[in-house]
Amino acid sequence: MAYSLCILENIFLMVLVCLNSQLHTPMYFFLCNLSFLDICLTTLTQPKFLLTFLNMRSISFHECMGQLYLYIALQSLEYLLLTVMSYDRYVAICNPLHYNVILNNKVCVILSAVTWLISLIDPAPIMRLMTKLPFCKSHEIDHLFCDSVPLLKLSCGSITTVGITILIEIVVLAVPAFSFTLYSYISIISVILKIQSAKGRLKAFSTCSSHLTVVSMLYLTLTCIYFVPPSSNSSSNNSKTVSLLNIILIPMLNPVLYSLCNKEVKNAFLKFIKHKRILAN
Repeated sequence: MAYSLCILENIFLMVLVCLNSQLHTPMYFFLCNLSFLDICLTTLTQPKFLLTFLNMRSISFHECMGQLYLYIALQSLEYLLLTVMSYDRYVAICNPLHYNVILNNKVCVILSAVTWLISLIDPAPIMRLMTKLPFCKSHEIDHLFCDSVPLLKLSCGSITTVGITILIEIVVLAVPAFSFTLYSYISIISVILKIQSAKGRLKAFSTCSSHLTVVSMLYLTLTCIYFVPPSSNSSSNNSKTVSLLNIILIPMLNPVLYSLCNKEVKNAFLKFIKHKRILAN
């Protein structure tokens, strides 16, 4: 049910943006990228996870490695895409007069293409090392899908090189993305606080509140998954729960947050419903 709802919500949001010319702006262009990403992420993990309830719990080594590669790529894409979206909000609020010049169609396409390209390349060094590890401790993955942390626990070889590689990629990619996002919102908040009227401050904050919520949820769940070492079975179960939130709840909430917190999307939705009623009559 949750999987179907997530797919339908994100598809509907993408269709709504495509059909309404008022939503043909950089913000909604990147939002469509995020919706497509959420569809890919849930489709990558959920169907296989749901099959476990039918006692179809086996996965081949190559399928597992393929799932791991795509999962790392999609996670990388998510925080890179959210970084680009934070830049979009930064320009919109801190430099509104030059917004359409700075983020023209060509720039938006280039930014989107670069984030996708980097994300597809990012897992390559880790995957090269992971595929060479000997997995002889057990063939049972204590997780909802093939992720790096539970797989490394099954290796009976040295995982030091893999750990260093993962750390390097975090320092090179994730830390700058987080730092830029943080800088963007510090600048945004400082500009908002300078607005004289309370109504103006509320309007400015409403344009980035949904994105700020999504960013906060993403980095919180990733921190809980990868930076809190499990020391017991309960900790391992907590990690599974957080992972479940990351692959189901967040993709399902993203279109809701961007719809409920955004007047333009709500107006486009009402216009869509009105148009359908006219056609029905």
